[in-house]
Amino acid sequence: MSIGLIIAIVVVAIAILALVAVFTQRAKKRRELERMRLKERAGGHRHESEIHASKAAEREEEAREAAERAREAAERAERERELADHHGDKAENLERKL
Repeated sequence: MSIGLIIAIVVVAIAILALVAVFTQRAKKRRELERMRLKERAGGHRHESEIHASKAAEREEEAREAAERAREAAERAERERELADHHGDKAENLERKL
């Protein structure tokens, strides 16, 4: 083989290696950009999830408070009913005496 052919082979090999290095570097940058984009998206979703969880906790607390108010109202209504029954009985007893 001649020296010129060897030099040509070496130059072609170096050019191929350089192209592979460039494409590898570009692919690495694309992957890194994609990773950053997905990380930002995940952060946005995480933030949105936290907001929804916070709202759900607020609604749950409101529901508990409403249930407590309803229970108290039912207890008051029961006491009023008992008091009405008591007064009704008293009125009947007084009417019988008259």
